[in-house]
Amino acid sequence: MSYSQMKAVFLGDRVEVLEEFKNSHGTAPVIWGSLCERYLNTGNWLFAGDALWTIHKRADIPMHQRMVMMMTYDNMVVLKKDYKKAAQNIFAFLQDFPPKLGYVNHWERIAEIFESDPDCPAIGFHFTSVNEDPFNGPWNEEIEDYDPPNWEKYWSVYDEELRHD
Repeated sequence: MSYSQMKAVFLGDRVEVLEEFKNSHGTAPVIWGSLCERYLNTGNWLFAGDALWTIHKRADIPMHQRMVMMMTYDNMVVLKKDYKKAAQNIFAFLQDFPPKLGYVNHWERIAEIFESDPDCPAIGFHFTSVNEDPFNGPWNEEIEDYDPPNWEKYWSVYDEELRHD
């Protein structure tokens, strides 16, 4: 079964697993599916295309929903100064889109972790074990291991000047 990981990110240095969530369908796909159903008239995020990946730009969607959506993007981090804000945004998102009975949803636990103010400078995610971990650098054949990541490609969800459009 697939899994997702919430990562403690020490930008420029290392990444450690904070918590692992069994069944990655309970992480990013929950957010994508919820937004697609409400705003894109499709229940399947796989067919939403660019409309989903640019939904954070839509002013008609509440800011907390857009912020949670951006948390699902590769190479994003939430800086320690924004942990409480991230928790509040996730809890608000869960009020707007209550977990569906019989479906896995890890977002309440994710919000609780942010709320607990972990002792790390940033948090990021590897949302599915079936894809490459965005916190790995490129594979190096010579050493048969990953090179360090390019830390300049990571961006903060809550810092407007760092936000990638």
